[in-house]
Amino acid sequence: MPITLTPTATGHAFTRNPIMLDMPRAGRCVYSIYGQGYTSDHPAYKGEVTAPATINLAEFIDAIISPISDPGEDGGMIAYGLHDGSVIVEVDDGSQEPYTWQIVAHQGGVSKQNYRKLKLANTDIFAARFFNPSCNFFLTTRTHDWRLTIKESELYPLVFFYPLEGTVSICDIVSGNSVSLPATYNQVDYHGKLCSVDLKAVRQHFLDEYDCIVGVFDILVDDDPAARVAIQEARPQRERYRLKFRNSFGAFEIVEITGNAQCTPEVNGEQEDEQYKRYMADIDDFAVERQRAEISNVINLSTGYKTRQELVFILDAIASEEVYLLDVASDPVKVIVTAEELSHDLHPSGPQAFSLKITPVDGDICLTGELPTETMPVRGGLFSQEFSEEFD
Repeated sequence: MPITLTPTATGHAFTRNPIMLDMPRAGRCVYSIYGQGYTSDHPAYKGEVTAPATINLAEFIDAIISPISDPGEDGGMIAYGLHDGSVIVEVDDGSQEPYTWQIVAHQGGVSKQNYRKLKLANTDIFAARFFNPSCNFFLTTRTHDWRLTIKESELYPLVFFYPLEGTVSICDIVSGNSVSLPATYNQVDYHGKLCSVDLKAVRQHFLDEYDCIVGVFDILVDDDPAARVAIQEARPQRERYRLKFRNSFGAFEIVEITGNAQCTPEVNGEQEDEQYKRYMADIDDFAVERQRAEISNVINLSTGYKTRQELVFILDAIASEEVYLLDVASDPVKVIVTAEELSHDLHPSGPQAFSLKITPVDGDICLTGELPTETMPVRGGLFSQEFSEEFD
């Protein structure tokens, strides 16, 4: 029986789902993992077992690959080459040639329920969805449906694997106008590689070229429909905040939070074990002192009323390992998001809300206010630098 590595339906795998190396033949087997700067002579990990044996390599591979790059919002309509998680798994069982697999690994995964369902169907999420040109192939956890609805305030570049064949285009379903997203950039072919499309830039393109604001796009692969994206109007709100987070598939997305926010400074260093006594010669006694206290500005806010599908999306943000709070400072603030109460009706009759606790990852002992975005404030003159010397 041959040695197998599963799942490898497309040569891609998630490191938060099993990546199983099955060695059914009896005997000594030496396996190694390299790539990402490691070589076969100096692998990232090397182990030896007495077969038959089955080993999950997911954690070993996860330790040597990097997360998907953040495409940002300044890369034009499409950004290319966001991730290269290529690794090589090699097994030497004493035969003439070792078994070798080259896979592309990504930090992310699907739920255990979906993993089992896909495994029973002899496929994986990559073959069933991400490399399927006939469905919603974006790395979004908003929905698995071919119809994708995104609020204007939640628009952020959608990450996807460029189809193995064909050309992706985006079409306005009302006017029929379209724009093509080529697979070749700087003479490099990105078929099968991780890219992203910025729908803000696409909407701007349609506004500049055709003088129309598009609300519904069809995503096509060689003129065949794949998905439909509807841009939903963001209703006016008294307060609006956004959380940018890595979803379960490892790509960044944004979720809107519209409830009232309360800031509560939490002081660390008030406990007795963080205080000490210093001898004062003038009174011949000891006085209590402490180190400068660290303060964290904790924000408590409600999610605002959300549908059940939106609540599931927010739960993905709560579980995320990398979250940024937008719209409270000039720069994104990296935070940890928790929820004090997550209970909700299994079959809700209307929108519901969660209360979130948002804590910056950095406490601070020096509180000096936020610097301006570009330069330090200075007293200006009557005229700007663009005027000539006669105005000086």
